[in-house]
Amino acid sequence: MIKMVAVDMDGTFLNDERKYDKQAFLTLFKRMKQQHIHFVAASGSQYQRLRHEFAEVADEMDYISQNGAIVHRGNQLQHIEAISDDQVHAVLDLLNATFKPGVVNQEVVAGLHGTYVNQDMDPEVLKIVKYYYRPVIGVASLSGIAARKVKDQFTKLAISFTPGVDFDAASAKLSKLLPDRLTSETSGFNTDLVGSDKANKRSGLRALQDYYQVADDELMTFGDNENDLSMLKMTPNSFAMKNAAVKIRRSAAHVTAYDNNHNGVLETLKMAL
Repeated sequence: MIKMVAVDMDGTFLNDERKYDKQAFLTLFKRMKQQHIHFVAASGSQYQRLRHEFAEVADEMDYISQNGAIVHRGNQLQHIEAISDDQVHAVLDLLNATFKPGVVNQEVVAGLHGTYVNQDMDPEVLKIVKYYYRPVIGVASLSGIAARKVKDQFTKLAISFTPGVDFDAASAKLSKLLPDRLTSETSGFNTDLVGSDKANKRSGLRALQDYYQVADDELMTFGDNENDLSMLKMTPNSFAMKNAAVKIRRSAAHVTAYDNNHNGVLETLKMAL
């Protein structure tokens, strides 16, 4: 019996226009509530953005944000895996020392309460950042940022490489050089998310499973990218999206019959629940 459903957002639950069939979802959500099934949005982006996506039922579901670094039950913080100022600065210094100018086009420091960018960030890049994160706060220089100064706890850095750069090579180089206790996962769109090696979507789900007493075989997961692998490998009820890369499809127990542009998650849930 399924007791919890966890879905990645971009490329999975959302279509390529970043939308979903809201009426179909709300109908299914009502059915899940009646069956005492917990619905979880599990994403690399920020909690505030996820609540906005599910405004009609925001307090009735659960959230794993920033790739598992932050977990909420409705509007209640369940768990946070923070990183230190020193770790943030070490990654920023590493980027400057490793990559030539122009290779990295986006550096974002994400926290529990806000997301921080350089004030001189390119306006077009800033528009993209504001879709995935909120609120976005410009600072004079990320190199001088401190959690105490902004009254926040840092959890992730989002590092985006310029289109045209060999992303796989750049990502592999970054991962190899990261300081101890940090790890990176690809979230799509030429972006790596860097944070504590204790935090991923699997660890986020574990926090909710422990609270609600949900076993792995009572869990259903959906994803399409590398940062979904941890939760796709933890249950026999995992589904890679039809539009996912071959590596992701091979790692999941099942593949959806429809892709993210044809309600792949919702159609699967209709048949399963």
